[in-house]
Amino acid sequence: MKKIILVILLFLSFYTIIFAETKKELFDSGVLFFKQGYYNYAVDQFSRLIKLAPENAGAYKNRGVSYMKQEKFDLAINDFERAKALFPDLKGIYSNLGVAWFYKKNYKKAIENYDNEIKLAPENYVAYFNRALCFTELGKKDKALDDLSQTLVLKPDFYLAICYKADLLAQQGENAKAVETYETGIKHTYASEKTAQLKQKIKEIKNIARPENKPEIKNDLNKRYAIQVGAFLNQDNANRIKKKMLQRGLDTRILVLQDKKKRIWYILRSGDYPNKTAAVKSMLSLKEKLDIEALVRPLGSW
Repeated sequence: MKKIILVILLFLSFYTIIFAETKKELFDSGVLFFKQGYYNYAVDQFSRLIKLAPENAGAYKNRGVSYMKQEKFDLAINDFERAKALFPDLKGIYSNLGVAWFYKKNYKKAIENYDNEIKLAPENYVAYFNRALCFTELGKKDKALDDLSQTLVLKPDFYLAICYKADLLAQQGENAKAVETYETGIKHTYASEKTAQLKQKIKEIKNIARPENKPEIKNDLNKRYAIQVGAFLNQDNANRIKKKMLQRGLDTRILVLQDKKKRIWYILRSGDYPNKTAAVKSMLSLKEKLDIEALVRPLGSW
């Protein structure tokens, strides 16, 4: 799940300060444009506000978040640093810097900022989670697992942390611990499917039987359905479509499977539906919104 989990951005800071009416209107319209996904217009509004009130740390921070949504990470970092200089204790500023440095693949710099965020806000479970992503990228999986454990102490039902922790345990060969961790989030589709896969793997190991292809898992999961958005031999292609769906707020996950020819497939799935009718209805809506071909598949079936 290393490439599945999105780095989570903090929401815009509604930094309260006494504005002249024009300044307040600029700030509010910038926030409104951001919420509607018009990030260029949001940048324009916050830029106009900064000209009128160059000391407004919140305007710099929010313009930085708008830049980040456009993947203009250098501009975002410049704005976050400016906001930090004006108001060092501005809520979430170090987390936002951490996100920007993560996307620039400077994981050490990102970790430095998350360290500072955690010092200021030790209850910030998102900072621990994001720092775990950075540690994983640096190959420090033990530290990543420590941060994920702390994330779940602070937020026990945090689904992404549950699945990510279980994935790391599975990668280290600790399948039983991984199953136990997945089962804490079993109500989520991704955890359900991964649990079924790992249980099957444990069973195969015990029986000293390694079939070339994974058999269909016949259990209660087949009573529910998911939408299969695509199957890719190139992981980057799967990640690109997944990112597009997650940006629309659609639950998305990638299953990694091997076929009879030993090829690795990255299968993109979405949703968890109690019956085929509900799944088909959602699939048609998905096609209309994203112009993506999709199939309805039973959970646990490949």
